[in-house]
Amino acid sequence: MVHRHMKEEGLLIKRFRSRGSNRAHTGKISVEQPNIRWASDITSIKCWNGQKLRVAFVMDCCDRSIISWKAGLTMQACDIELLVQEAIFQRFADELPPKHQLQFLHDNGPEYIEKNLQKRLKEWNINDCHTPTYSPQSNGMCEALNGTFKRDYVFESCLDDPKKVLSQIQDWVDDYNNFAPHSALKMKTPKEYFIFKIAA
Repeated sequence: MVHRHMKEEGLLIKRFRSRGSNRAHTGKISVEQPNIRWASDITSIKCWNGQKLRVAFVMDCCDRSIISWKAGLTMQACDIELLVQEAIFQRFADELPPKHQLQFLHDNGPEYIEKNLQKRLKEWNINDCHTPTYSPQSNGMCEALNGTFKRDYVFESCLDDPKKVLSQIQDWVDDYNNFAPHSALKMKTPKEYFIFKIAA
């Protein structure tokens, strides 16, 4: 009540926000074919014992599937390197992506901009792409996945401690990839859409 009265009388101090950008986000993150653009992000899961588990993933911007994931109490550039390496194995087996074909989109977190990781991405024929600073909308597909994943799986599960959460993540990922239809994929699951695109 006091806050509302002060607002009506113009007595509140206006906050000055210098962070962020007013640039319109008109770009398109999704692509028409698999393995053209991958996106990655790190999210946190708060366990009921107060600990936080950090979960990183790589998703395909065509079929929306989670290609690989990694979780732990901490997350470093070496973990992201292993994450990308696993994604390459899942999609290309023992081969490397063709040169100039695959982009890796991520934010400016310290785990992603580390020099050794950028060097490894170049060795793996992956074009490193980062979003503008303070612009989560530029990686909106990952932000949407974070919300969907927590709503449909995390908040519906037992979160006693990090060990308990870790034991469930692969089941959540498998269910998301194999059984969760997407309106953007014409109500196909990520796995169905991937197979459809590969066969086309």
